[in-house]
Amino acid sequence: MSEQAIGLAARPASASELTVGEVRLAFVPDGSICLPPVPLYDGGTRELFAANRQVLDADGLLVMSLGSLLIESHGTRILVDLGWGPSSQDIPPGPEGEPRGRITGGLLLSNLARLGLGPADIDLVVFSHLHADHVGWLATDTPGGPRLTFPRAEHRLAEAEWRYWSDPGRGYRWGWPTPAQLELLGTRRSVLEDGAVLAPGVSVRLTPGHTPGHASFVIASGPERAIVLGDTIHCPLEISHPELALRSDVDPVAGRASRALLQRELDDGAIAVGCHFPDHVFGRVVRDDSGRRLHDFSSRGRPRAAMRPRHSGESETAR
Repeated sequence: MSEQAIGLAARPASASELTVGEVRLAFVPDGSICLPPVPLYDGGTRELFAANRQVLDADGLLVMSLGSLLIESHGTRILVDLGWGPSSQDIPPGPEGEPRGRITGGLLLSNLARLGLGPADIDLVVFSHLHADHVGWLATDTPGGPRLTFPRAEHRLAEAEWRYWSDPGRGYRWGWPTPAQLELLGTRRSVLEDGAVLAPGVSVRLTPGHTPGHASFVIASGPERAIVLGDTIHCPLEISHPELALRSDVDPVAGRASRALLQRELDDGAIAVGCHFPDHVFGRVVRDDSGRRLHDFSSRGRPRAAMRPRHSGESETAR
């Protein structure tokens, strides 16, 4: 068995918490995506990923965590994105017929319950964007038909995001929001605007490119600052190798500009919150002789002891 297989393989992130000033953040796992890494990226090579196997599982697939970020600020509870939902499936083969990996979900509500919360406790749901792995728990099937999973919550997304996906000429492909999800969302949605304050210390930063109305979120409380990256940055390797660009970005030029904007924030000391990151979703960018890299808060020498996350030994993770 390889060294990777016996202990160095990446895993989906488990539940963890972080306090930024007076704002509490909690990663609520739903599952994971595992994909061949090279086809995902412009600029990705076999050599690059062979030298950075810390983001790969024992089979050489890129590990991306799935879940929601719970933000609690001054009595307001916000969920950022809604995971994949209660299903698991193989990802369809690529154009040459090769297997593409697997996506697994279904743990969000049980992990939310471990925090003592149910769907009715959420005040606001906000979407970074509407890809299928971010809207999976938008609806729950009931005998009377699908209903909003978080019935009391306002649901907010950028207007450009809504226009893009609700265009009746767009149709449907795997990985997109379904027509049923869009129809239900349309009954409850309101608009996220750039710079809007969602709760004390929590604001919106529109970062288009991956999708037309992609949004990131800024947490600023006391001396600390954190950036909820959404899909602007999927993988920690993109921090040390900013030339990597997802081939699935709708607007690659805008995507590069948004990544550069967030990279500057991270270089200036903001905490990275990457809900697709493997192993640990909270970290800080550091520079050393090898260049820029993400220093996660589980490592030795955590930056700023007051910012340590609390990892739950009881959370469920998809394996």
